Amino acid sequence: MTLVLCTVAEFPCQSAHQVEVTEATLQDLAAIGITPQSVSLSVGLGFGLVLSLAMLGYGLGVVLRMVRRL
Repeated sequence: MTLVLCTVAEFPCQSAHQVEVTEATLQDLAAIGITPQSVSLSVGLGFGLVLSLAMLGYGLGVVLRMVRRL
């Protein structure tokens, strides 16, 4: 089975950035662009997004409680 992957984050993917890989190549993650840097960036962005939204919800909850007491 052959898959066509894009090595950069763009849509539509330019033909210069397309790579054909087989199932055996998929085990070599660096060949398809999955590096420790990209994994840590994804985890960091996900953690930051969840923490930011949680703090926003907490802040809105505090503001709503203060408004209701007035």
